[in-house]
Order: sequence, then C-alpha cells, then structure tokens
Amino acid sequence: MSFRRRTCLALFATFAAGGPARGQAGKEPDPPCRADYAIQARFEEEEHRLTGVEFVRWHNRSTDDVPDLWLHLYWNAFANNRSTHLSESGGELRGVELSDEWGWQRVKSIQVRDKERVGDLEWRPVDDGRAEDKTVFSLKLDPPAHPDEVVTLRIEWEARIPRVRRRTGYKDDFLFIAHWFPQLGVYEGGAGWNCHQFHANTEFFSDYGAYDVQLDLPAKYAGKIGASGVQVEPDRIEDGRVHARFVAPSPDDQRSTDSTGKAPLVHGFTWTADPKFVKRRFRFQWDEWAKRYEAEVDRVALALGRSVKEVALRDVDVTVLLQPEHADQAERHFDATCTSLFFYGLWFGGYPYEHVTCVDPAWGGNAAGGMEYPTLFTAGTRMNTWQRMHSPESVTVHECGHQFWYGLVGNNEFEAAWLDEGFNTFTQGEAMFLRYGPSARTTEFAGLHCDGTAVVREPGGGAIADALALKRIELGGIALEPLPTSGLLDAWRTQPLLAFARGVNDPRWNDRNGYLADPDSDPVDTFGWKYVDPQSYRQNSYRRTAVNLRSLKGMVGDERFLRGMRAYSERWRYGHPYADDFFDAFCEGAQADAHEFFEQAFRSTATVDWSVEVRQRKASDPEGWFLDAHGEWKRREAREKGAEKGWATDVLVRRKGVFYLPLKLEVTFEGGAKERFLWSVDEQRRATWWRPYATGTVNAKKVVSAVLDPERVYYLDTDMSNNQWHDATSVATPLRWSERVLTQCAQLLHWIGGVGG
Repeated sequence: MSFRRRTCLALFATFAAGGPARGQAGKEPDPPCRADYAIQARFEEEEHRLTGVEFVRWHNRSTDDVPDLWLHLYWNAFANNRSTHLSESGGELRGVELSDEWGWQRVKSIQVRDKERVGDLEWRPVDDGRAEDKTVFSLKLDPPAHPDEVVTLRIEWEARIPRVRRRTGYKDDFLFIAHWFPQLGVYEGGAGWNCHQFHANTEFFSDYGAYDVQLDLPAKYAGKIGASGVQVEPDRIEDGRVHARFVAPSPDDQRSTDSTGKAPLVHGFTWTADPKFVKRRFRFQWDEWAKRYEAEVDRVALALGRSVKEVALRDVDVTVLLQPEHADQAERHFDATCTSLFFYGLWFGGYPYEHVTCVDPAWGGNAAGGMEYPTLFTAGTRMNTWQRMHSPESVTVHECGHQFWYGLVGNNEFEAAWLDEGFNTFTQGEAMFLRYGPSARTTEFAGLHCDGTAVVREPGGGAIADALALKRIELGGIALEPLPTSGLLDAWRTQPLLAFARGVNDPRWNDRNGYLADPDSDPVDTFGWKYVDPQSYRQNSYRRTAVNLRSLKGMVGDERFLRGMRAYSERWRYGHPYADDFFDAFCEGAQADAHEFFEQAFRSTATVDWSVEVRQRKASDPEGWFLDAHGEWKRREAREKGAEKGWATDVLVRRKGVFYLPLKLEVTFEGGAKERFLWSVDEQRRATWWRPYATGTVNAKKVVSAVLDPERVYYLDTDMSNNQWHDATSVATPLRWSERVLTQCAQLLHWIGGVGG
C-alpha cells in the first residue's frame, strides 16, 4: 500500500476514534478544532537538508464559516538576523551568536481540496509588521470551510536544519527536530486564527489530533531514533538508509479513553536521532509508587472524594536516550521521570499515553535541552553530579511535568505561557520536595563539586584589575582571557573545607528567590513578547506564578486547592484554556471565591510587605485621683514595689503595598501561652497599620515573640525578615556566621600575602 493511501486511511481512522467524553463538574468547554497529520520526511546529511510531504485533515468544529487557513513555519525565525525572533534576541539564540548556521523552511507545493495553491500564500507578520519575518503565512479558502467541515491539505516542503541554538537543530551527528513541518495555527470560534509570529520569548500553540510519521535517515541512525508516540514498525534498512515509522498517540491509546473519559490526543510531533545514543528502557509501575507514598495517595483520594482505585494511574513504558558519558545516570533520569508521572498524575489526572521518552542532548547541543514535546522531552545533565544537587533530577521532573501542563492542558504559550510554565514550576517544587527533599548547595572547582558555598563574595577589582592581571581583557566586542582562572588553584586559595558554609535549598522556597528578582515589572497575565524584558518574562511566567499558586494554596487550604486544580485540569484536558477559564474552573472546583486573589496575583503588579514590631514595658499602677461610680473623686495609691503589675504591650503590624490577603498574627507569652489574631482584608483596605491590642492594654505576662503568617503559607511577602519579632535574640548565630566570614577573608589575605611576598 502506498504511503499516501496508508497514512490517509490512518488519519480517517484516528479522526473517527474520538468519541463523547465523560463530562466533568461544571460546563464542559466546546471542543476545539482538530488537526491530524501524516508526514513523510527525508534527512540529507551533507547539506543538513530535510524534505517532506504531509497530509493534513483539519476539522472545523467551530460554528463559523472559516475564510482562510493560517500556518506556522517556525524555522524561518532562524533564516536571517532580521526575523522577529533574532531581532528581539539581539541576533543571539540562548546567548550564542549565529554565524553561518542558519535554518529555514520553504513550501514547494500546497494542495487544498486537491487544488494547487502555492502561488496564493500570503505572509502574515501579524504582531510587529516586520516584512522580513516569514514565520506565519495564510491561504484563502474559496469557498470558506463551513461548520463541521473537514478540509484536506497536501504540502510538500523543504528545510535547512539550523545548528542547535534554541530547541531544535543539529550538532555533529546529533539531531533534535522540533516544530519542523508546516503546522496549522489554532482557529478560535468567534475570534479567528490564533497564529502568532515566533518571538524570542514565546513557545508554541497548536490544535490536538493524531500523527503518523515516517522518517528516512542514513543507516547509521538505525536503532537510535526517538520520537513522539511509539514506533509501530521495526527499522527497515535499504540502500544505506533506515526507515522508521512512529504514531502518536499509539494505536492502542487512540482506541482507548483516559481517566476523564476522553480519547487521548497530542498537539505536535518531535523526533531525535544520534548514533551515540545509549538506549535504556524502563517501566513506571503505579503499584510500586503507590505503596511507597501510600499516605499521599490516601490524602488525595480523601480530598477529591474518590476511592484509591479511582485515582490510580496506568503503568507507562519509559525510554531514556543518553549520551555515552552520562550512561551511568540512566536510573536517575528514570526515577525523576517517574516522580513526575506519579505526583502530577495523582494530583491532576493520569498520564494517558503508554510511552514517554527522555532525551539527553549531545555535548554542544545543550540548547535543545530542557524542553517539552508530546510524549517526549529533553533533560540536561553533566558529569560528576550528585543526586543531592538535584541535577539532572530537577530539569527532568520539570520537563516531564510539562506532559501535564502544556501537554494535556494545551494553553496558548504565546499569550499565556504562565498557565503551563508557572503551573509546572509550582508542581515541580512540590514533587521535588516530596521525592528528594532539599538540595545541597555546592561550589564547582575544575568541574568537580564540593559541599558548601562562600559566605561573602570575594573582592573584585573590576575590568581594569582583571586586565592588569591578564584574567580578562575586553577589546570592543572581543574578550580575551590570556590567563584563565584555574579551578584547582581557586580551590587551593579558597580552602572550602575551612571557609565555606554548608547549606540546603528547599525547591519550593527557591521559587520565591526568583520571584524577588522582579516582583512587579509586569502583570503575570501578559503576552509573552510584551513583557518589559526577558527577565520579567521568565520571573512572571515561572517563579512568580509558582509563588502565587503556593500562596493561593495557603489561603484556601490544601484540600480546596487540590479540588480546584483537579477540576481545571480535567475540564480543560485536550483543550485551550485562558486565564478566566482557569479562574472559573478553580473557584467552582474548590467551592471558594478566589477571583479577587486572581485579579491581584495575575492581573496587577501589586506586592506586599508585612512587618511587625513590639514595644513593651512594665506596667505602672493606677495612681492619682479617679472618679468613682458615684461621681466622687477618690485617690488611689501605687502598690508596693515587687507586686506583680503585668506588661504594657504595644504590638504594631504594618503593610506596604496593595496586595490584600487575610493575615494571621501569633503572639507568644512567657510560659508558652499563645494568642492568635486575624487582620482581615477589609481592615487592611481601611488602613496600612493595625494594632491587635488596644492602646494601653496590660497583659499579665511578657511577650516573647510575635510572628506574622505563622504557618508561612504566603510566599509573596517581599521581605520576610520583618515578619517576626523576638524579645531575645540568638547569640550563637551571629558568632557562627562571623567566624565563617573571618576565616574566608583571612584565608584570602594569607594567600595574597604569600603570593605577593
């Protein structure tokens, strides 16, 4: 059977497989349009050229008559330094300037309804009007696509593969091929096509469907190919070439329904190949992990009001493709992958596919690392790494976690990247802490790590001193390093065992550290290319969103939070939600009105800094003349010295900023007695300060501490150093840190003196 007939039949079969889904709580969203692809591609090694033909079936599920089709050609972002992507990034991709390693795509033929239309393509730089940007084109339909109509396309194209710089490309024999074919945008009923240019700060957005892909590569790649979905036929080698076929989702998955009652779909296809790949196969087993974390399974089932059987997950085949120098880390990559499959699936609904692939990019191809694609993701590691450094565990958990946030809940990564990046960063921190605990702080010397970090920074001489010492000489755009720093020499000079302080990082609190780098430049809910700068994009899309979600969890409670997130993830599985869809689904599932929180957290730049201070003194007795109940003046004398008089206490809480949340205060007295107060949102709106005790209040016991947010549920306070007041301070703590500082400085001065002498 010919490729065209076989793949078209497969598309018809998979297209018909989608049946009615079990409705979730609340209004089920209208199904998005569907796009199914059958692709055949050939890689020519010498020119790094890719040629292909694809058959597309696009189902108009909207109620609109659609007048045109819009498609992405993502690789044209790498065609020249005038593209929108490279203009926004200053001509660099992940910090590396392009030379003669460009990439591009060209449509050679496009047939719509069996008519050739390649001469009718129209470039669409819809975001910035940049004529040099060729990442989006459109094609008019005559007649328009009517509601429920299926439009078929046949597209022939060729592409030059770029050097790996951002997510895709080649490095020597290593290939990582992502967003590599002409791909339809997303038609949104009543709003038209959502098909943005490829920006420096944006990722991707496409409709769900099924993929049937045949690859034709040099024979040296036989057995060393990984891709979305599963390989459905053994490698076939002919005339020095290897032919491999992959289907996503797998045929078995397409014939099944997932835990929500929906047929599994994917919204993209990615592949990789490297003759040096070390392939390891594993299997995630639910029973093993459920037994290990039985208490967490019970907690989730109870919170959701479901049985343990109803929250159980499927077993999943896991393939890990590693570089030879990292082969000893296969089990660590697998364990981290299982961490995501288990915790994300338990909390937000199970992974519905039978297989997932974890890819370790080649040395020099790290720009392809740390990225997510349907049923396949890239991690990133190095040699000489310890598990308590959380490398590669952290990036593996994060990227596999994207199989849920982005993979299953397909938000618009151009316009609302925070709906996957931030949600994933939050979930990653929670899962990492449960599985691995805090990470160790380490310092690298000559590629090796030692425990601990310097307490203070070493003095720096600046550009002039570096030039005189021949460490670094900057001449225009050229930087020379005649005498580069030696890691071993640095270790000898620093003496880390004597001068460094050991420490750990809680992955959940690490998110707050990133948030503090830029807490208020832009609202979180901002289009990816409209943040003020890349840092604002990163912190808002990742860390600030995670901090907001963690604070939301503290505000509504663990169980309500879990129910709200589960309702959202199940309702919008294989859908395209936006911010309001999340807000509404969460509030309905949690049975809590959090809309005011959402507006502050995600649609404003509001911040807050709470502080508490205490003044207290021994109370004085009433002394002097006082009116009694009969209106007579009576004299009162002070009690004798030594009599118990209590303490006059003034506790003052202040708020800087306009982010309003109900705030708890815990006051502890001598003897251990505690008293709790709540500063309500309404009270905070009326004043920036609050006294829980009326002026002149006398307490029997002395206050020993006053603590705001005693459970530490709010991670978004911009300065937590003033959230506690203590009557007595530690003597040992400043001495301990001072000793480390003095030791480090003394060691450095001793070294300088020895070298100078």
